[in-house]
Formats: sequence, C-alpha cells, structure tokens
Amino acid sequence: MSYKFDGTALFAINSARSIAEEVGIPVVLKEMLFVVLFGMPSSPIYNYFLTKGIKEEEIEEKRLQLFNEMATGGREYFVIPFQIATGGKEKPDVFNIDRDIIKIFNKAAELVEKKYADEWIGIKHMTEAFAELYEEEFEYVMRTFIPTLGIPNTLNELGDDTMTSFEMPRTLSSFLRVLNSKYSQNSKECHICGRDEETKALIRILMKKTKRNAVLVGDAGVGKTALVEKFTWMIVTGNCPKQFKDSILLSLDVNAIVAGTQYRGSAEERFKQLIQFLEKNPRCILFIDEIHLLLGAGACREGDLDLANALKPLLARGETRVIGATTEAEYNQYFSRDSALKRRFEKIEVREPRACEVYDMIKNQIKLLEEAHHTTISRELVDSVIFKAACFNFETKNPDRTLDLLDKTMVCAELEEREEVIEQDILENFKVNQRKFDKMSDNNKTATSYHEAGHYIAHVFSDELVEHEMLAVSIMPADGYLGVNVFEINPDITPSNNRNYYIQTIGAILAGRVAEKMYSQTLTAGASSDLRKATRLAKDMVMRYGLVEDMSQDRVFIKEGQDNLFNEQIVTDINKYMDEILKEAREYAENLLTEKRKYLDALVEALIEKGMLSKSEIDELFEKVDVSN
Repeated sequence: MSYKFDGTALFAINSARSIAEEVGIPVVLKEMLFVVLFGMPSSPIYNYFLTKGIKEEEIEEKRLQLFNEMATGGREYFVIPFQIATGGKEKPDVFNIDRDIIKIFNKAAELVEKKYADEWIGIKHMTEAFAELYEEEFEYVMRTFIPTLGIPNTLNELGDDTMTSFEMPRTLSSFLRVLNSKYSQNSKECHICGRDEETKALIRILMKKTKRNAVLVGDAGVGKTALVEKFTWMIVTGNCPKQFKDSILLSLDVNAIVAGTQYRGSAEERFKQLIQFLEKNPRCILFIDEIHLLLGAGACREGDLDLANALKPLLARGETRVIGATTEAEYNQYFSRDSALKRRFEKIEVREPRACEVYDMIKNQIKLLEEAHHTTISRELVDSVIFKAACFNFETKNPDRTLDLLDKTMVCAELEEREEVIEQDILENFKVNQRKFDKMSDNNKTATSYHEAGHYIAHVFSDELVEHEMLAVSIMPADGYLGVNVFEINPDITPSNNRNYYIQTIGAILAGRVAEKMYSQTLTAGASSDLRKATRLAKDMVMRYGLVEDMSQDRVFIKEGQDNLFNEQIVTDINKYMDEILKEAREYAENLLTEKRKYLDALVEALIEKGMLSKSEIDELFEKVDVSN
C-alpha cells in the first residue's frame, strides 16, 4: 500500500529512523515513532502537555527517559522493508520498519479517508492511530508526563487541530515562537481580562484588505504583550471572527534573528527565509515586541539592508498581518524617522489601567498565582497591594507592578505555610523602606510631609485641574524618590487648557516647594526637580502655546535651525515673561496653601504618624477638619 505523507509526517518518520540508528537497532519501532510524535512542537500531545503546565525542558527530559528505556529494554520485532519516494530520478529511500508501524500507517490512512476527509497523512492522524491501536502504551507515555491528571479520552482533547497541520521550519525556530501552543482549545477562561476596546480595535485593523498591521503603543508594564496573548487565546478557543479561526500567532525575537550575523549577507538570508515563510503561510500573524528594533536590525554598516526595509514590501502588499509593540517615546523617536514604515501601521494606544480597573483586569491571573503558591488572598488585601505598589513603585506601571507585588506577597505566605495571605505578608516586602522611615529625623519627616502635602492640597483644591485624580500620598522612602503623590489622569475628562489651567498646573508643581518654605523654612532635593518641571512648562506657555498676549498671541517660536528668528531682545523677553508666569504661579500656590492651611497641617500630622495615606483616608481626615474660624 502506498501512503501520502505531509511534511510533518515525513519529518517524524525520518526522526524515528535517526533514533534507531543512534541506539544501533536495524529497524524503526513504533515506540521510537511515538517518542518523536509527542516531542514535535506541532504535535497535539506536545501542546496538550504545555496546557497542563509542563515546561518544554521537562518534555525533553521525559523524552530522554523514554528514549533510554526503549534503547535498553529490547523486544522482538518483524522487519519490513519500507520506502519513501524522493521524487525525480533519485532512487527510493529504503529502510526497515516494524510491522506495528505498518499498522499505524494503515490506520492513519483510514482516518484520513473516512474521518477527516483529508488528502495527506499528518502527525495528527498517526498520533490518533497509535492511541487507538496501542492504548496501553499510549496511556503509559501519557502517565509518564502527567501522573496526577486524567488521560484524554479523544485526540480532540489534546489540543487545537489548527496546530496539528502546522510545522515550524527548523531554520526559523531559533527566532520564531508559536504563541498558540500556550493555550488549549478547551480552555474555558482567559487569564487576561479587560482590554476589550483595544482588542476590538486590533481585530478591526487585522481584518482590513490593505495595510492590516497594528502597532500597540504604551508604557512598559501596561500589558501590550498580554493583549496579544488574549487575542491568541480567542483564536485557539474559537472566540474570534471566522477570518481568524485557523490563524497562527508567531512571536519574532528581533535580537535572535540578527544574532551571529556580523558578516554581510548573513542577516539578509535570514530575512529572506522569514519573508518567504510568511508569504507561503498567509494564516500566520507575526507579533514583534519592541518593534522599533527593526530599524537598523541586521545592518552591519550604513547602507546595508535592515529588517525594517526587508519587511516593507511584504507589509505594503497586505498579504501578511503584523502586530508590533513599543513605548510612546520609542514610537516617536524611531518610527518618526521612517515615515514609510510608520504609515504601514495603524497605532493603538494601550494606556495604563486606572486603579479602579486593575482588579477586574488581573482577577484571573490572581487565581493562577493562588494555585501556584497554594494560598488565597481576599479582595480587600488585593486593594491594599494595589495601593502599596503605587506608593513604593510609582514610576512603574499597572497592571505589572501590582502583579509583581502580589506574586512576592504570596511567596511570603507560602514560606510561612499559610493558606491565606495576611497584611503582614504585604508589609514583609517593604521592611527596608519601613526601617528607613523609622530612622528619618523629625525635621526630615516634617519637611517631606509638607512638600507632599503641599502638592496634594494644590491638586485637590485647584478648580482647573479636573482631570487629576489623587489616589494617595506617601513619605515612605522608595527607590528613586523620598515621597510621592500618587495620582492618575482621567482620560474621560478634558481640561480647559486655558491660561488659568497652566498657571494652576505650575502652581501645583511648585506647591511642594512653597509649603516647605512657608511652614518648615527648609528645602529638600526634591524641590529642584519641581523647579525644572515648572520652568519647562512656563517656557512652553511662552514659546509653544502662545499664552502671553503681549508677546506671542499670534506666533510660536521655532526650534533652533534655519527658521530661528531669535535675537537678543526676544531672548530677554522670553525670560522676562517666564519669570512673570512663575511668579504668578508661586503666588497662586502661596495664597491657596494659606487659605487651606488647616487641611495642610492635618495632612502633615497624619503623614508623620503613618507614612502613607490613601485618598479615602485623607477624605475621612478632611471631614474632621474644623474650618469654622
């Protein structure tokens, strides 16, 4: 009987031959074939193991274990010559196989014809044939990997049928990773919640006829990669538009594709292989994290072809879908240099979630952490983690900073063998910060408290700063800063952007310095940072926004270059108006803090005692302030 094998099946058969040669057996046995089948990344068994939490290195370790058992166990076998046609005028490739393998091939051919109505035998068909014909061996191998889990009753439970017909070329496997393999077709719940609007926007772009490429732009830690993983889960589980039912998400490692390509032509060859593969596999969607790295990637010297230019024709034709991810700063810095690349991508902004959105976004990931650490955490303590993560790691972004602190907190509970997280587990992560706070001098605590309280009062009581939502104040020493006002910008509120708005903004920036000077007669190093911010904004009011009527209401000032119309008088005027703006803003802050002095003093006193306060605690504190006289 002749068989029609696809590329994945031929690869599996030849790999089994290599095992036979390596162990010195003159015939390919069914066990050797099965060891290969469950070790191929496109195999349904391999993907099933991954969905059960077994890591790739564990799979390889177990494969070696079974390999050694077969190499030393030995059994009777029946040699049957077998040949695979090589095509052309070459002689057929003849080798010996056991008759059990012939049974597997026959059963696989029957499945192809009667059950699947396919044309070629693939690894899915051979795997199912093995499972039906040799149930005990199949169960033994599965138990070797997952002794505590149930054996799947049907092959459909093993994974996504889409993946069983997809094989990653070895030449690309060092820099391409299949994201579909992270999920099971039967997965009931995606561990990434939220981002519904961004996901819809991504799908709309990818469904376009042309230029169907998207770039996700947002700060590090806001969940750009997580959004792509959510989309991948939707594809694997079928919760996506029909156009993506058989799509494969591939993640490109830009650094890996150019690694070791220091010689001219080496990188270009890899680029060519990648592009040819994508052209032949239109169902593949390419994801490129840190996509700005494309510019210059693989170019050994100026003028050489880089990966960005190599991909441009492919992007322009619209035959391949590409998703990129980068930060706002890198998008502006690098994409702006290459307008041809920029116009081929549609931008999707991925903003940091607001504090009230964090829990709903990470609740499924919390379940995974609870399972991993064998402990649970209450909603109340999750809110405490969100609050403390913001105070101690304000320069990082949610949801990443909250998830990181949750992970470390659960480790503390796990080490103490507690089944439930307590407040002390959270505080355990900040012992160093607490010791620094305890050792701060009274003068330092007072100065820092006035500084942060001044910022808070100015933000809360300035009627123009409506988009600022204050969340907390802390004077607990943290990495990179002594005290902090934790706030977020409400994207649904649009400020006036008039002159009063900018005066109050600068006033709020200077309010920390003003409060220190007015009430403690000392200044800390943090004030110098405030001065820089205030000075830049005053400069923008004069030179960019045209908010000084006597000078710039009908023009702005061009950056240095041919169009620079500066002269000595203009420079003098700019500085004069900046000084006037800064003086007006400082006086605004002084008047406001004088008016709200009782609130200021109450907040300072509470900060000195507790070190940090949430907005709800501050609101409760302010309700008790007596402002009657």
